[in-house]
Amino acid sequence: MSQTKPPVQGGMTVRAYSVLWRAVEEGVQYGWRRAHKHTNTPDANYIEQQIVDAVLQEICEYFYFSDNGVEQ
Repeated sequence: MSQTKPPVQGGMTVRAYSVLWRAVEEGVQYGWRRAHKHTNTPDANYIEQQIVDAVLQEICEYFYFSDNGVEQ
């Protein structure tokens, strides 16, 4: 027999700064590893690009960006 759960009461708030901090930190670490994946001496521009790409990718995993202010 299936029981239905009562609706959740109360509220919950996300600590957006903490989530963003974690996303940036993980992105930097991942970008650094990715930049050094095939060489021990990548140039500075390549490292920077890999880190920026990884940080933005990680942020997009946690946050939704809407151009018109409507969430999907």
